[in-house]
Amino acid sequence: PTPSPWCYTTDANTRFELCLVPTCDSDTPPPPVVTANPTPSPPGCNSDPTCCGSGLVGQADYRGTIAVTASLKTCQNWNTQSPHSHSRTAETYPDSGLVENYCRNPDGEGKAWCYTTDENSRWETCNVPEC
Repeated sequence: PTPSPWCYTTDANTRFELCLVPTCDSDTPPPPVVTANPTPSPPGCNSDPTCCGSGLVGQADYRGTIAVTASLKTCQNWNTQSPHSHSRTAETYPDSGLVENYCRNPDGEGKAWCYTTDENSRWETCNVPEC
């Protein structure tokens, strides 16, 4: 089977669900994923920064809500200094969309990334679709 993003749920009867991640190079939404609590498929991205990031700018334009790294570690909130202290905050990078714990690229890395909540892994890149 093809790997698919997933997350734990807060539903005591549903341990996890697969996530619907749109592809940015198509007007066609991804096929529906059958889960215990299905959600509607999102429309195609077409360079929409809320669902994909441009490879030309290292995904610095991405403003979506992916909040896990490529290895499925939870992202640390940008306004939190624990477990990793850092200078990448909304105050120091006001145009970078550093809100919540969403994957971003405020400083010119190769792609969107985040600090992790794993004290043994400071930061990792995220699997943000590329436009």
